[in-house]
Amino acid sequence: MTTSTAETILTLLVDRENEWISGQELALELSISRAAIWKAIGKLIADGFTIESQRGPGKGYRYVASEKMSVTGISHYLSEQTQSINLQVFDTLPSTNTYAKIGLISDTITQPSVIIANVQTKGAGHFGRSFSSPAQTGLYISFALPIGADNQVTPHLLAIASAVAVARTIKNLLAIELDFKWLNDLYYQGKKVGGILTEAVVNIESQTYSAIVIGIGLNLTNQAAELSFITKELDISRNQIAASLIDHFFNLYDHDEDKQFLADYRTHLLDLGKQVHVKYADQDITGLSKGVDDAGYLLVETQTGLTKLSAGETR
Repeated sequence: MTTSTAETILTLLVDRENEWISGQELALELSISRAAIWKAIGKLIADGFTIESQRGPGKGYRYVASEKMSVTGISHYLSEQTQSINLQVFDTLPSTNTYAKIGLISDTITQPSVIIANVQTKGAGHFGRSFSSPAQTGLYISFALPIGADNQVTPHLLAIASAVAVARTIKNLLAIELDFKWLNDLYYQGKKVGGILTEAVVNIESQTYSAIVIGIGLNLTNQAAELSFITKELDISRNQIAASLIDHFFNLYDHDEDKQFLADYRTHLLDLGKQVHVKYADQDITGLSKGVDDAGYLLVETQTGLTKLSAGETR
């Protein structure tokens, strides 16, 4: 894939965030004219990136971290282990999950990939509900995971691991502790701030999973949304939050054999020891939540005995 002049300049500026780089230095680095530099900078600004320019000794151009999400901005914060991940960032998508599923089914996505949108026009939640996804205030991200015949996964465990990845990200970057409601609603101070939608692509012949999509929607700062919010104002960019989540997610996805994430999930499970009403497929199950076992099943003590659930939504 050819990299444009604007993308190359953005990479150079992001790598030296908040530092001044002269137009002459950029021109020499890229072997192009100062006019071409000016034109590319203008395109980046028009695309929503914050790039300051000043004339004079020691001045020039500098990138300032902003709310604009981009592959370059996110890649700047990724660990070495995830630098090569297939990352796609869009200004607008109907749904990151839908885009991921279409890509997996059509074989245009053939490796683990991350899909991010600044805005979703048809964001989806559980049981077909819509998920409000306005610009600049949230994180809307899907992990598209092709699954080989010799590498089967357990969707509900992957959903639990994803919730833990979000919580670890928010704790590390914002010093905020998130809680969970079964299976994967995200809560802060007793109010829902986001959710995780897990969808599978099934191989009909073998009745195995050929792909999994994990969609995460998180309201970071939107105080006018139906969901609650995590903080009134961010002092870091959403690019950094996205990168940290990608790192945490793939660390768990690649090294989850010992299921250590279950301990984190249990610690922050709001349903533990409470009377719960779980909507599961076409069933409504009521009983006492006894916790999550080592296989990742929610244990509910009902009038007819102990029920194990691999999915569902508590009320």
